[in-house]
Amino acid sequence: MLILTVLLALVVGWRTGGRLVHYVETPLYLLPLPILALVMQRALGLLPAEYYLLCAPVLLLSSYAMIFLFLWRNRRLKRTASLAGLGSLCNLAVIAANGWRMPVSAAAAGLLSPEGLSQLTAGAVPMYTLENSATRLIFLGDVICCPIPLIGGFASVGDVLLAAGVFFCLLTIMKPVKLPRWMVLG
Repeated sequence: MLILTVLLALVVGWRTGGRLVHYVETPLYLLPLPILALVMQRALGLLPAEYYLLCAPVLLLSSYAMIFLFLWRNRRLKRTASLAGLGSLCNLAVIAANGWRMPVSAAAAGLLSPEGLSQLTAGAVPMYTLENSATRLIFLGDVICCPIPLIGGFASVGDVLLAAGVFFCLLTIMKPVKLPRWMVLG
């Protein structure tokens, strides 16, 4: 979802007269932090399930700390900091409340292949768990179903907020001239 959001923001920005060269006027401070946080989270998902819980709390908390530090340092981009910060906070809360795994609703899990569903049910997918009676804050979990292949199978409310923050961040940096002013204000 995040990659599609970046691509959509770039297309909208370019088609409405914006350019990435405006980055010089509106720089993003500490930009390597969210990139490193994303890499850490992706790497965590590659760990075998038996090692995941040994590393997850430290790596996830570190990655979210990097995201929050980046957002704090760039807080002048109010819409970006608010949306991406709230989205990150929602994701961190639901993951921490469910044993450092993102709960997936039964409806969202229905989009998985039979093999994927059996792996999720067996706990073989390190970063995710199927919702059950002990699941906390499921409304913040992966409950949004999207059968469109390019977007992916499911997302959380936090993912949507985070994507909106990234979208508006890129528009603010690109400074498109053919969009309403409210859309390009940080």
